[in-house]
Amino acid sequence: MEHTLLCWLVLLSTHIYSGHSEDDDGQAMAVLTIHPKSSQIFSGESVTLRCNIQRGKVTDWKYTWRKDGVDVLSTEHGNEISEVNISNSGEYRCLGTHIDQRTYSKWSDAVRLTVTVLPTASVKASPWGPLYSGETVTLQCDISDYRDWTYRWHKDNQLLPNPTSKTTTISLPDQAGQYQCEGTRTRQPERTYLSSSLTIVVT
Repeated sequence: MEHTLLCWLVLLSTHIYSGHSEDDDGQAMAVLTIHPKSSQIFSGESVTLRCNIQRGKVTDWKYTWRKDGVDVLSTEHGNEISEVNISNSGEYRCLGTHIDQRTYSKWSDAVRLTVTVLPTASVKASPWGPLYSGETVTLQCDISDYRDWTYRWHKDNQLLPNPTSKTTTISLPDQAGQYQCEGTRTRQPERTYLSSSLTIVVT
């Protein structure tokens, strides 16, 4: 009698402590995670989505992915998006199919990926209007969002090595040309989009 009771308690304990890996009906659970775990993901950043089945090894399963209710062409455990954009925003879910037993996990809970557009830089010149040889022009790079930017200037599609401040002064006619700017910093968002070109010409 004592032996029977002990066996029953062991079986009950095993069932209780293995319950984290499956639902009440014995079906394995799928858990979808997004890396990095950031409150904001910006355009151009790298994101990895992983589907973890709470039973067996990663290689025991083939994976089905859905975005906004539509199947995505991937059977991998993890999906890396090297440069996300707005079109990658949406709700993702995943499911596992066991490669030997032909059984299915439950669908994961939906996880939302929201991609935020990078800030935009713009260039303005002072003075503005007809410009003549011998004059100087001050260019200013404006970024409306966030702070602590380091500025990068481009002339005729070439990065200028020296100016890193919000404004730079050029002399005419030697430095006439097309100018663009962008911002970089050490935290999110780490950069802006490159501004549109501003053409400085001598009258």
